[in-house]
Amino acid sequence: FAKEYDDNGPMVSGLAPEEASVRLTIFQSTFDDLWRKYDTYSSGENLFGLTVKEYPILGKIKKELNLLQKLYTLYNTVIDTVNGYYDILWLDIDIEKINEELTDFQNR
Repeated sequence: FAKEYDDNGPMVSGLAPEEASVRLTIFQSTFDDLWRKYDTYSSGENLFGLTVKEYPILGKIKKELNLLQKLYTLYNTVIDTVNGYYDILWLDIDIEKINEELTDFQNR
């Protein structure tokens, strides 16, 4: 999994943000399954008094995926919001509301 993540994951250099967001979703799902297995096996090792085998790469990937999830959630929200502005008639534009939304995005 770690090699596949490094070679084809959301952090591959040169990816468009949209493609990275799609890859993040795919790898997050796969990682969640892997993490559940790790957690189950670790609990079993602990239960039977065995030394719990550590996998530092899993911790590293988990941290990266959590940060990427936050980043791309914000990215997708901004893109959706900005694209929604194109549907607003000039007559109905509320500049203050738009400014508040953009300021909120900056503060995240």
